[in-house]
Amino acid sequence: MSTNYDLIAEEYKASKMMPWRVHCESYTFFRLTGDLLGLSALDLACGEGFYTRQLRLRGATRAVGVDISAGMILLANDSESRNPLGIDYHVADAFNVDLDETFDIVTASYFLNYAENRAQMKLAAKNIFKHLKPGGRFVTINSNPDYRCSAPAMRPYGFTRENESVDEGAVITYSFYSADGSSIDVTNYHIDSDVHVECFREAGFEDIAWHPIEVSPVGLEGYGDTFWRTLIDCRPVIGFSCRKPHLRES
Repeated sequence: MSTNYDLIAEEYKASKMMPWRVHCESYTFFRLTGDLLGLSALDLACGEGFYTRQLRLRGATRAVGVDISAGMILLANDSESRNPLGIDYHVADAFNVDLDETFDIVTASYFLNYAENRAQMKLAAKNIFKHLKPGGRFVTINSNPDYRCSAPAMRPYGFTRENESVDEGAVITYSFYSADGSSIDVTNYHIDSDVHVECFREAGFEDIAWHPIEVSPVGLEGYGDTFWRTLIDCRPVIGFSCRKPHLRES
């Protein structure tokens, strides 16, 4: 039931230009990453490299992207060949990848929501922890486990979200619509928010926090507060961050 991104790589890439993704998702994501100048960054579930490139352009001295979809990495490498930024991309499962390298920051946009159960969430947390330097941070935008609005509520923003249930591993279906009315579907899975926190705490993380999405000033000015109200109230996606502890002096 998992999404085959090789078949929808171009369409999913185009969905990144939806206003809510530009003015809410991206805006919130980079408010959470903070200053990237001089940092090394690993971008998990990087897709076609949209955020990986932004990490590099915003000051990261090294950026690496990992995605399980060969089609997505093909698009990422095509962008790299046309506009070289020195980014390395790998086709690999982010739950199990081992790069034998640690980074100042690990990021993801929609990775944890592919965990189908607690065991996979623990695996994700442990692998993120392994790839961080002491004191390094993990920052992600994720499907919000606490979303309870109706499936059509998000249609004015160009997508819908339908929850099968709130049982562990229940399917969440996102449908992204293009201007001609056609759509692509993406499958996520439900894991309770407290399970996220428990798994990351067990992996060794501290400063674990959820962060509501925000609208950029440009988005508010361009579309008005009323346009964004349902999205902000329903919170279909949410930020999540944590930190690997610093080494303790003996």
